[in-house]
Amino acid sequence: MDTSDPRRAIFRRLTFYSVLGGLCPLIPVPFVDDWALGQVQRRMLAEVARNAGVALAAPERKILAGGGEPVWRGCLGTIAWAVGEVVSAILKWLFRTLFYFLTIRRSVRRSAETLHLGYLFDHALRMEPSALPASPTSTEGARLIRAAAVKTLEQVDDQAIHRTLIRDFRRSLSLLLQAAALFRRFLPRRRKRRETDLAGEGEVFRREEELLGGFVDRLSADLWGNQAYFANLQRLFEANLKELGAQPHAGQR
Repeated sequence: MDTSDPRRAIFRRLTFYSVLGGLCPLIPVPFVDDWALGQVQRRMLAEVARNAGVALAAPERKILAGGGEPVWRGCLGTIAWAVGEVVSAILKWLFRTLFYFLTIRRSVRRSAETLHLGYLFDHALRMEPSALPASPTSTEGARLIRAAAVKTLEQVDDQAIHRTLIRDFRRSLSLLLQAAALFRRFLPRRRKRRETDLAGEGEVFRREEELLGGFVDRLSADLWGNQAYFANLQRLFEANLKELGAQPHAGQR
């Protein structure tokens, strides 16, 4: 992919992080994918902010990545989720190769989520300050951007993006499994995850770039072709920012 255009160079980096986000469900360690995804997304958000010439503090990175958001399942829902996670871990161990194929869709969802989060945050940083109710790097601004991004993804038809990701992920599954195994080598033990900031470590991301560079180039070029989709995504996001910003404490919902 030609990265001489600054916008395409940024999009290529967002694609790289979206691939890493998609790797998280493929990591052969039970219950680690959500933690790893959060680390990938926070690293991506920090890089997007840095490229825009602003600093993004750790609390705001956490808010933007959805850290700490409550997930209400109810009593039976919580039990079903726990049983499902245990069964999932057992299936991964018993039928690893088959299960990876079944996990592709989950990987694609994580990848698409990461791509959209990075894309919309980058777009928010490039908007005129007068169009934003609060600074995008403030706590209030981070909550507003997160809320607007979530609402936008509920409205937009992202099937074209999902089809591209599914096709390319399936074609390069063996490479992605290799990359997931590499990612696993850098993961801390469970007891140390709370105090570990993988987003601040450069080695794992450098090694993944070396391994996945060619795949990321091709995927980024494929995704970049959906310019009409991304233009509509921006319009919806801007409208949601305006609507939510006009509501008292909207970003805290």
